[in-house]
Amino acid sequence: MGSRTDANPRFRRGGTRYIVGAVSAAHFLSHVYLLAFPPLFPLLGAEFDLTTAQLGLLVTAIYLPTLFLQIPLGELVDRIGAKRILVGGLVVTSLGVALSGLATSYWLLLAFAFLSGIGQSVFHPADYALLESVTTSENQGKAFSLHTFGGFAGFAAAPVLVGGIGIRYGWQAALLAAGSLGFVYAAILLVTAAPVYRCQIRERAASADGSGEPEVAASSDDRITSGNEPEPDASDDGGFVATVSQLLQPKLLVVFGFYLLSMMAIVGLQSFTTVFAVDALGFGDASANNLLTAYLVGTAIGVIAGGPLADRLPFQPILVVAFAAAASGVFLAVIIPSSTGFAAAVTLFTCIGLAIGVALPSRDTFATTVAEAGSTGKSFGFFFTGLSLGAVISPALLGVVIDEVSVGAAFLVIVAILLVAASVIVGVSLVDRRRPSGA
Repeated sequence: MGSRTDANPRFRRGGTRYIVGAVSAAHFLSHVYLLAFPPLFPLLGAEFDLTTAQLGLLVTAIYLPTLFLQIPLGELVDRIGAKRILVGGLVVTSLGVALSGLATSYWLLLAFAFLSGIGQSVFHPADYALLESVTTSENQGKAFSLHTFGGFAGFAAAPVLVGGIGIRYGWQAALLAAGSLGFVYAAILLVTAAPVYRCQIRERAASADGSGEPEVAASSDDRITSGNEPEPDASDDGGFVATVSQLLQPKLLVVFGFYLLSMMAIVGLQSFTTVFAVDALGFGDASANNLLTAYLVGTAIGVIAGGPLADRLPFQPILVVAFAAAASGVFLAVIIPSSTGFAAAVTLFTCIGLAIGVALPSRDTFATTVAEAGSTGKSFGFFFTGLSLGAVISPALLGVVIDEVSVGAAFLVIVAILLVAASVIVGVSLVDRRRPSGA
């Protein structure tokens, strides 16, 4: 008797909907692990007698490996296939989080956080290679929006999942439980998702005519069951120097810079919205956390809305308008009086999150217009290295501004970052208009 999924090829293990859903779920877990420690900071601080700076280093330790590993892992994705790299990364990051639940000292926590970051380095190059392999220009924006939504849903779920278990059963149980989820899902992904190789992406790019919904080639299953791997072609040769030369093209550097700027703003808002709510608006800790939740929920909703927009409209106007709107919202938050009610603040920060979320699928569409077919993993590894660099720089920079000036001044820096990011896209649009057609 045939499988029911065979009746609709989109739900086969190599079909568009299945791969997009499977990758988005992995992205959800990735972001839960990125925020696994902050909800437990009060418990960890009391357990190990830690300062705020020491607690913050746990987050830095997660992001640091991604600065150095996303590019070589992206190259590996292009060479041997995204599925196995993604599964391996999920196992490693889950292991780091789970082992943290067994830590007996701060230094062990720091080491396990770093291990989790090694696994995190896999997600973006592997995810986008898989998404590109099963989408076309007609549905790519929606796929990217679902993937990004999965990530921000993970951010929103982390305080509830990890923090809730930690408050009730202790920080050890919270980290062990969260890490265990990743092992289970890695096994599911390994068994159910079809592999995708670089040669298949190239074949799809060469043969795509815009009709129908692309499928992972059936021969990929044959390659796995037979144990035969596709041979890397000659274009894979050239070594590290050739890879670096390929990545340091001006168009790739522009995307790298845009990803860096966008992440500086996003991480700044995620890291210091609660501080802003308490210091600038006079809210209590519980209300401040609810304000951050409102921002994250707004971002997740915006991502879903931004996917269809990315499929229907050019990315340039979406990015410029969305980032300008977010900058206006943050500026308004700075200048509104401290007597502003909680409902008004929630509405404002939800709108800021909506604007940021709407921009993110178009940001990824911008990146795919630059990445070359067959090098998606390597290109997105480079782009998301910029994202990781922004995530490392932003908390330190804005933290200094808060300590030396005020939290309001730090949020004005976020406004400036958003406007600079919008200006980059304006510059890209102007260059594209001046470029001769067919160039």
